[in-house]
Amino acid sequence: MAALPEADVIPEPELGALTERLAATRLVTLTGPGGIGKSRLAARLGETTGPPVYRVDLSGCPDAALVPYLVATALNTAPPPGSDPVRTVLDLFAHSRGLLVLDTCEHVLTGCAYLVGRLHDSCPWLRILTTSRKPLGVPGEHLVEIMPLSRDRTAGLLREQAASYGVELPDYWAGQLAGQLDGDPLSILLAARSLRLMTARQLHASLVEPGGRFAVLTDGPGDPARHRTLLQAVEWSHELCSRAERLLWARLSAFTGEFTAEQVRTVFPDGSSLASLVSASVVLARSGGTYRLPLAHKEYGQLRLAGLGDALG
Repeated sequence: MAALPEADVIPEPELGALTERLAATRLVTLTGPGGIGKSRLAARLGETTGPPVYRVDLSGCPDAALVPYLVATALNTAPPPGSDPVRTVLDLFAHSRGLLVLDTCEHVLTGCAYLVGRLHDSCPWLRILTTSRKPLGVPGEHLVEIMPLSRDRTAGLLREQAASYGVELPDYWAGQLAGQLDGDPLSILLAARSLRLMTARQLHASLVEPGGRFAVLTDGPGDPARHRTLLQAVEWSHELCSRAERLLWARLSAFTGEFTAEQVRTVFPDGSSLASLVSASVVLARSGGTYRLPLAHKEYGQLRLAGLGDALG
């Protein structure tokens, strides 16, 4: 398997360490699976660095070529007709000492990479923070991989979220549910909201059924739309994958637990796509040279493998 970009791995992010990293490198990309909390962490980092902070949400950008237009427009500086929008953005930040946050870059990666590369080279005082399920691949980019929360932290956060909806969750059921939520903050939020309508026992029974998590973790906030349900968050990643990556994703879901690159190459003829699935935050690299699919990705892959993908709607 081809070598992957080196990245810091942060299971439970510390703002202080990330702030120092951003100050030292000037260009940091937060990577990780959908719903892991990259956007929220980027917003918190922006609050700690002090003004000026320029945040641009790219989730609605339909085409990579429109990235500089959207960035300029978000900063209330529409490029003049016939002008180069990249030059407009470069002029905006030529002498800035602030922080530019580009949120949700993975679906317009080439446009983000080009603009960020130009900004990094031309604006020496500007710090840039991006969030993306895939690295930008820009020289000078420092990757910080946001990993799932520990089981104890998941249980604690679930209790806190449930309490905010007036639901008291016993420690036993918090622990049982945490084992099925896989340290995914989006799943934790959706599970807490589900507890308004069902008991912890009923929720747990749904989570352990094949396809159950996608049927019950559905009551998310309207913004962003891709986080309204867990299924939408996973499908966003699936749509960004190539045909070969999608096929390997489904096949990897047949592994019962962790697996190695050698096992993948031995069992599957399309195993060469493993590196790109790791880079896309679909597959998580573990210590000791093993890999695993997050539970939501594993279950989605199993449904695709079983030919049930269309039945999901």
